[in-house]
Amino acid sequence: MTTRSDASPREASSQTPYRVAVTDMSCQHCVTAVDKAIRAVPGVSEVLVSLESNSAQVTGGRPHLILDAIKGAGYTGSPLPSMPDGCPLPDPTETPSTEPRSIDGGYLIAIEDMTCSSCVAKVERAIRSVAGVEDAAVNLVEKQAQVSGGEPREVVNAVIDQGYNAQLIEIPKTTGDLLLAVAGGEVDLPAIIRGFDSQAETVREGESWRVTSLLHPGDLLLRLRRTGIEASLIEEFSDPYAEQVARARREISRAWQRALLAGLVGAGLMTAHLADLLPGLHVHGGQLVWIGIALVCLGVMWFSGRNYYRGAWQQARHLSSNMDTLVALGTGAAWLSSSMLVLLPDFMPKGVTNLYFDASVLILAFLQLGHVLETRAKRTTSEAIGSLIGLAPKTAKLVREGEEVELPVSLLRLEDRVRVRPGERIAIDGEVVEGSSSVDESMLTGESLPVKKEPGDPVTGGTINQSGSLLFRVSRLGEQTTLAQIIQMVKRAQMSKPPIGRLVDRVSAVFVPVVILIALLTFGGWLLFGPEPRSAYALTAGIAVLVIACPCALGLATPIAIMVGTGRAAQLNILIRNSDALQSASRLTHLVVDKTGTLTQGRPAVSRIQPVEGLTETEVVRLAASLERGSAHPLALTITRQAEQQQIALVPVSRFHSLDGRGVSGEIEGKAVLLGSRQFMLEQGIELPEPLQAVASAEAAKAGTPIWLACDGRLMGLLILKDPLRHDSLTAISGLHGQGVKVVMCTGDNRATAEAVAAELGIDEIHSEVLPAEKLEVVKALQQQGFRVGMVGDGVNDAPALAQADTGFAIGSGTDVAIDNADITLAGDSLLNVSSAIAISSATLRNIKQNLFGAFIYNVIGIPMAAGALFPFTGWLLPPMFASAAMAMSSVTVVSNANRLRFFKPKNRS
Repeated sequence: MTTRSDASPREASSQTPYRVAVTDMSCQHCVTAVDKAIRAVPGVSEVLVSLESNSAQVTGGRPHLILDAIKGAGYTGSPLPSMPDGCPLPDPTETPSTEPRSIDGGYLIAIEDMTCSSCVAKVERAIRSVAGVEDAAVNLVEKQAQVSGGEPREVVNAVIDQGYNAQLIEIPKTTGDLLLAVAGGEVDLPAIIRGFDSQAETVREGESWRVTSLLHPGDLLLRLRRTGIEASLIEEFSDPYAEQVARARREISRAWQRALLAGLVGAGLMTAHLADLLPGLHVHGGQLVWIGIALVCLGVMWFSGRNYYRGAWQQARHLSSNMDTLVALGTGAAWLSSSMLVLLPDFMPKGVTNLYFDASVLILAFLQLGHVLETRAKRTTSEAIGSLIGLAPKTAKLVREGEEVELPVSLLRLEDRVRVRPGERIAIDGEVVEGSSSVDESMLTGESLPVKKEPGDPVTGGTINQSGSLLFRVSRLGEQTTLAQIIQMVKRAQMSKPPIGRLVDRVSAVFVPVVILIALLTFGGWLLFGPEPRSAYALTAGIAVLVIACPCALGLATPIAIMVGTGRAAQLNILIRNSDALQSASRLTHLVVDKTGTLTQGRPAVSRIQPVEGLTETEVVRLAASLERGSAHPLALTITRQAEQQQIALVPVSRFHSLDGRGVSGEIEGKAVLLGSRQFMLEQGIELPEPLQAVASAEAAKAGTPIWLACDGRLMGLLILKDPLRHDSLTAISGLHGQGVKVVMCTGDNRATAEAVAAELGIDEIHSEVLPAEKLEVVKALQQQGFRVGMVGDGVNDAPALAQADTGFAIGSGTDVAIDNADITLAGDSLLNVSSAIAISSATLRNIKQNLFGAFIYNVIGIPMAAGALFPFTGWLLPPMFASAAMAMSSVTVVSNANRLRFFKPKNRS
């Protein structure tokens, strides 16, 4: 976070910049205040204040006056050594080394200090108020916001204005900087490297060397090796998952320390009180003892709960409130009321000593213990992402000038050649240029059988090379790789918010103010109408209401379930684009599917050839295969493959034309040849003999596909193609029926073939002889009847129907266009994955509802109990420390329930 003010270029260039360290800055408001103070110093012509480096670069003015001005603004300044070659601090308007981390054209904002659903609602409202922002989703678990539209810096400032620390999440751009580790003794590395690259710059950084060179990193290592220097490049790209795990560990460690100290002090006070070891306020010296106890508790409260108090203060400064407000008010009221009683013992009737020092620290102990359990449970939600990131190797064996050199994958460049040996993971996406092997792609497709790879075939980073050695050319880098896009899709789904989650936002917007009002009414009610000692009962009940009602669980209920559910789906090779798809998939009533490749194996074969009288089978196959050579349709490939098997020579075709869903036409040896469906033949005026129509009908009834051949207006023959059903199609259909989903088959085959397949699989509805464009109309017609419709597609022609459907499922082996228009992408071609996707969606939505019920029920039951609803019947009032334990357990319950999804297993995969 930086701010900058500039003088004219001439004035600025006439002076040498210098830097000063500025401590205590925590937000953009601090940056603005420091910038304003420095610019007020006479002679200052340019200022650049950086929150990230806690420093300021100044041109002009007297340094000691600058330090005085910073001190006058409430911050601490100290001189810093000049940067080499007068290198300036980063200019936020240029961002030469970083760019916003993007998801679907949006960007991510990291937001600290969010603690509850009230924070989420407030931050989201602030972001949406920024001009140009189209959409925003704030995630409490990740402490991030995904934003589309608007100026990123303005969005960050809007969040800061609400009292939260925020910054744009950026990714490093590729630069010429390399960090080099050199083995052996001291060498004159700068001189050696300048021998390779006269423009290179080399600077010592501890035990390593920072090198800026135009040479390829691999070439640099090879040239050093040839001079006898063994060097290696140090990976500087930081794994975000590893950073997240490290942050969680630090957070857990700090929470444990805070919980233990507060717990020991609170338990000690409670034990001493129960054992009657503490003196009364009215006995000699008793008041001094309690003053000491008050001071000890104050110190413990600051150590164990300062994050709550700071958060509450930030919110108060912005006339707002959140969970921190409730905690600060509850513990603060307990300590202040007790301290008043210590200082003014006559405030209470003699003999009554209701002190809450133990409660003030035990509340914090329970909260911090709950935070430990919650953070530990939340950390497991990112295991799916971590396992995906772990699939990609960190180093690759680069081949340069016939030699191999190992370097970090992040330093690879397009067109680099990489060697991968048997048993190794492929480092990055590429295309095989040498060698052949079998590759295990189960992490992408879910299929256990390895895939043969030869020159020209693509390979994907993270897959495992099994048999031979491969040399491949790098075709994608960084965020463009398949694995990176899968991770991005999972992250995008985890960050999104389903319609059910917006209910929480509306409740959260008023939750904390309502709770404070209830606490005040409770306090006033007990003070006016309660039994003696009224003030003691009023404080106990008021504090308990504040503490038990913290809305942590409410804010976690939706995002935690979505994160675990979408992560588990990714482990099952199901990629869910967003949480809207998650919710819509769980409510489907109908599923529209194609036959070929979805219900069938997608590898049809010619089962029968029936020429007309006077022609041979060879002549029919020769004409049909020659014509189909220009088509990429699966049935066309089947016919050309038949010609290869019979070793039939094909002939050239001219004026080739394809009619989607009907057939193909062309000119062979000067004759007009047609090949296609019965409907296509009738449209072209071709007469179909009754005997052949009977054959076609009989074969169609057995799930065969009749293909007719005509030449110069006369029928030449009939080919029967059969595509065997997938072994799991019947199981998949049964599973969908069990989920209450009716299956609708759309196919270009004739009615008899479609009915044969439908009868065998138990399909509910058939649309035969459907053109690809007509699938869209089928989806619309079902929707107009009030049904919620899903669509499974794998081609360009399926894209409109996929986009129209309530939930679009793209087969992972299909085209990019189909995948781009789908809500859920499935690995492999099996319809079982659709059933699994619906099952995980339903389980996740069910989990969200359970979490919301749990979060609400805690408050519905807990707040009245804390307010004293049971007192008239039992004489019992909920102690504040027990209220804090209940509040902490509500969050732990919600997170633990969500983590059950990690073990979800669809019935069809058991």
